[in-house]
Amino acid sequence: MQRLSAPILFSVLVLAACPADSNNTTTSASEGTTTGGGSEGTTASGTTAGISGTTEGPTTANPTTTTDTTAGSEPTTGEVTTTTGVEGTTTTGGTTIEGTTAEGTTTGGTTTTGGDAVCGDGEIAGDEACDDSNKTTELSTSKNLPLMYGAAACIDDCSLVLSLCGNGKVDPGEQCDDGNPDSHDDCTTSCTTNTKDYGSPCKRMCNQNCDTDVASGTFTGCENMEVPEGGKAVCYVSTKFNLAKRYFAEGMCATTAQTCSGGALCPPNVGTYDTLKTCPAGSALVDRTTMSFGLTVKTKVCQQACDSDADCRWNAWDAIWATPGQFRCQATPDSGGVKICADGQN
Repeated sequence: MQRLSAPILFSVLVLAACPADSNNTTTSASEGTTTGGGSEGTTASGTTAGISGTTEGPTTANPTTTTDTTAGSEPTTGEVTTTTGVEGTTTTGGTTIEGTTAEGTTTGGTTTTGGDAVCGDGEIAGDEACDDSNKTTELSTSKNLPLMYGAAACIDDCSLVLSLCGNGKVDPGEQCDDGNPDSHDDCTTSCTTNTKDYGSPCKRMCNQNCDTDVASGTFTGCENMEVPEGGKAVCYVSTKFNLAKRYFAEGMCATTAQTCSGGALCPPNVGTYDTLKTCPAGSALVDRTTMSFGLTVKTKVCQQACDSDADCRWNAWDAIWATPGQFRCQATPDSGGVKICADGQN
């Protein structure tokens, strides 16, 4: 039987030190992604400034016009007043666009209504900022910064228009927007406030054992993170180490504890595994046990909890892999059904 060398065996085991992530993140190219100047509805930097074709309010059937119009498929001009009985009154001037129905106004493929919101049905209603007919946060196909998205691309819970993040203006669903590509300042590139807490971006400085010991070196960016009893503060970072590739765009603040039994090839212990039992508010406990080659590695991680992708750094750029990160809000096999911000590439 062929024997595994110690370096290879050790590298395989080091994977157990990473926080739990699922492998079901959907990577989809956003149809109609803008690439710079020249596209309708884009700013000078190439970021789309809004959703093309969305109307401002509901209309109902049987509009009454105050000027003579000619029937046909072409728009007619003049003063047009549309009155409604229950939903309200909308008055417009200039152009009547074909496609108005009793339930809402359809323009350019997007429907705006005044009814109850159902995210993913393609109709913008209630408190929705957008609705692109799905509940998936599209992944940018950009090869460099700034990351670009199609005008209609919408975050998973329909609360935020992806292309508006980064325009320097706080739009619906955004916690902040400073218009720059630096996530380590007060506002991340995903338009979330950098709290320097669980899930925040961080920078790690390490000279040795960096790929095999997650607690080695020093780091910045996690100053406000509460470390629970038994846990050790860490900054997970991306690495191209062949047998332990990791994807943590911009770094990720977390706390962990790890123990190993079974032989001299065990990775280093981190924190106190048996003592770490609960995680601070805003984080969730991920617990994983890996058994391989006679070794048993147990790892616990306190990782950022979330409700939707808008809570995670969905727009992070991974400078190590030169590609967009894939942080998404998801329940993993090791998170006990609780949603956490995790990159499905891990």
